[in-house]
Amino acid sequence: MDCTALESALRNIMDAFPAQTALYCVDLTSGKPIAAIRQDTQVVSASTIKVPVLCCALQGVLEGRLSLEQEIPIAPEDFCGDTEVFEPGYRQDRCSLWELLYWMTVSSDNTATNAVLSLLGYGHINRYCETLGLRQTRVQRKMLDFAAIAEGRNNYTSPIDQYRIYELLYHGKILNESLRGVAVDFLSRSRSFSSLQRYLPDPVTVLHKPGGLDHLNHDAGIFLLAERPYFLGVFTWDGPALDGEPHQKRLIGQLSRMVYDFMKGDTTP
Repeated sequence: MDCTALESALRNIMDAFPAQTALYCVDLTSGKPIAAIRQDTQVVSASTIKVPVLCCALQGVLEGRLSLEQEIPIAPEDFCGDTEVFEPGYRQDRCSLWELLYWMTVSSDNTATNAVLSLLGYGHINRYCETLGLRQTRVQRKMLDFAAIAEGRNNYTSPIDQYRIYELLYHGKILNESLRGVAVDFLSRSRSFSSLQRYLPDPVTVLHKPGGLDHLNHDAGIFLLAERPYFLGVFTWDGPALDGEPHQKRLIGQLSRMVYDFMKGDTTP
């Protein structure tokens, strides 16, 4: 099977699924796209927006405006009821920036994310995204702010933008070695295995950040295969799954397994 045949097989499965879909896969050694299906489509980002937010905060540390050790207050309006970290009787109303970024990335904690968004500001994050060439990535609201969504404000990204920021991290084109190490460490420790890694039988390190809302599931990141590291992002929206349901995650897992087998050279059905 060559890249053209793989892309055709992926497209057939995606087009048969009752959702809008997009996919982008790139060989990180050669820079060659392996499969590109609606990769320029701007989509509601859900928690995949947290990767550029993470890098923006670390850029602030690099520039000396922020410190990973500084204590960040968490405003009452930034608390989200879905938190499994900042729960009554456990955490206080402040936390180090390092720990906020850790929980935001590893556990996708929305309270931690909102505190970081308050610290950085939408305008600053969006200007940072523009400097990286992320043309379709924008932050306009905090996590779980459904009133903002009703007013027409949302967070957006695209498969090709997600590739861009992961590629910059992978090739050492942003931050410095120490701060890239923080980002890579956090992304490698994601506690979500239900999408890109859903059907993988082998131990493989994946630097990734998934995201989900009602009718929307995405996952994007880097598979650190020793012989052939690659980026894969799969984005699904307007689909049948409510938040937490597996329908669209299964699709992501199926497509990811097809790409994984191809990149390993095992394309036997």
